[in-house]
Amino acid sequence: MIDLTTGRFVLKEGVELYPGMTREDFFKSPLYQTELYHESDKDNPKKPNYFLKTQMIDGFEMSINIHVSHYNYVDEIKLTRPDFYDWPDWPTDVTEEDYAYAIKKYNDEFLQHQIQGNHRESNELWFQYDWGSITSSINLRHSPKVMITIRYREVPFLEAKGIRFDHIDIYGDND
Repeated sequence: MIDLTTGRFVLKEGVELYPGMTREDFFKSPLYQTELYHESDKDNPKKPNYFLKTQMIDGFEMSINIHVSHYNYVDEIKLTRPDFYDWPDWPTDVTEEDYAYAIKKYNDEFLQHQIQGNHRESNELWFQYDWGSITSSINLRHSPKVMITIRYREVPFLEAKGIRFDHIDIYGDND
């Protein structure tokens, strides 16, 4: 369940992602310890993306990709129905567009369950919160992309560490 007040995303008992989660916190989590799709990802501790084994979350099978920023915070979680990644080998008895929209509908049902709310059908759903945002989108241009994206704001955590954003020099001197 996604707590809309805090952004905490509980996948199952004792397994969660949350705003301010550091790379080190993620490394200590059950997701990193036992759920990485590729164990070899552990060989590169600075890797920006971690694909997980298919997760069962509240009765929905979901594929998850976790992104860690260059500031070492989990800042993005991408979720979708697992068969999305079978493209371009999707079933041939339905059009690619219809199949993509079926995945979008599944993703939206998952999201509706997570946020405990109703929403209208749309190509893109976007919910903004103090801690970040949640979007569910579909794009059929070039190769299909059908994804739920949870984005966590990391600026409050960086500012708490003393990092300033009031003067940023594009040439590299960020003092």
